[in-house]
Amino acid sequence: MKSKTVQKLPPAWLIRSINSFRTFLVQLNRKLFPGNVVLYEQFQFLWLLPSLYVAAKLDIASVLKGGPLTAMEISERLGADAPSLSRIMRALASQGIFRQTSGGRFTLNGMSKALLDEKGSLRFMILHHLGPVNWNLMSNLEYAVRNGTDAFTDKYGKGIYEFLRDHPEEYALFDKSMSNLSDLGLGPILHAYDFSRFSMIVDIGGGEGFLLANILQNNPVCRGVLFDTPEALEKAPEMVGRYQVEERVSIVPGNFFNSVPASGDLYILKNIIHNWGDEQSTDLLMKIRQAILPGGFLLIIEMVVPPGNQPSLAKLLDIQMMATLPGGKERTAVEYHALLEKSGFALTRIIPTISPICLIEARKNG
Repeated sequence: MKSKTVQKLPPAWLIRSINSFRTFLVQLNRKLFPGNVVLYEQFQFLWLLPSLYVAAKLDIASVLKGGPLTAMEISERLGADAPSLSRIMRALASQGIFRQTSGGRFTLNGMSKALLDEKGSLRFMILHHLGPVNWNLMSNLEYAVRNGTDAFTDKYGKGIYEFLRDHPEEYALFDKSMSNLSDLGLGPILHAYDFSRFSMIVDIGGGEGFLLANILQNNPVCRGVLFDTPEALEKAPEMVGRYQVEERVSIVPGNFFNSVPASGDLYILKNIIHNWGDEQSTDLLMKIRQAILPGGFLLIIEMVVPPGNQPSLAKLLDIQMMATLPGGKERTAVEYHALLEKSGFALTRIIPTISPICLIEARKNG
């Protein structure tokens, strides 16, 4: 039984067909023009991305929520330089982010509405990924390529999670960024997988519980365990209370490299495995195998790197993982198969969604 909170989404096959057609057009365009011209066009994102960061940082979208304004009117409300802000807005509007009217005013459109602090927002994700910490990290990408280890520790003298603990403002931004990401992927996950067949769902590393709370709200027969570090669980009671599922959730603090809660028939790992190399991932998966009920399932929610030259967000996000975390990486289907087999699981299927994420389902061997 599904509640009305599950979005009505187009089928995955339709989205894949549209994306394939779009890829064909892009590749055709690139074949018709000289390589240096196409490469220069790609290079121009160097100027677009910092402009997008400025728009998110100044919260220009919120200023425009009441209606169209001139650059002068926007700058007066923000305390910014009008000519400079006008140039930022002109550049963004030329790329479909905001819209400039014939009268010279700027207004919100579909893409710029994603900069509002509302449902579907990407504002904090943009602030985190395009902000100074990550921007400076990417300038050190060569270190990761030359040395085979993360560039973050070299750049900042400590790992990312230690850095975030020592910089509360950056941690808060990172946390909100992950919330943006969770909100973006929720609909495709709920649409693609039937959670109702499980009685006890254990969300490993589930943070404040956004995903688990939504699963339980949409599947009243299920119960759940939310497992993460004490720090990550601080907001969990508020979250499960908001979705009115607190009576069906046990919030359990701990470290998944030590042990995980037992007796679940579905264990979820969302955006966890890509943080770790094969050795640590195998260790975690084997602990889950020990805890899971006979015949139980594991659901890994991650991007899957496609073969060949096929364009993929996973191939680009993999660069972020390489730079940020020791051993962090996005994996291919073959790599997931090998990792799961080594850990005592059999990969049963990989379910694509209309978003870049996939649902990698596995069953306990033996």
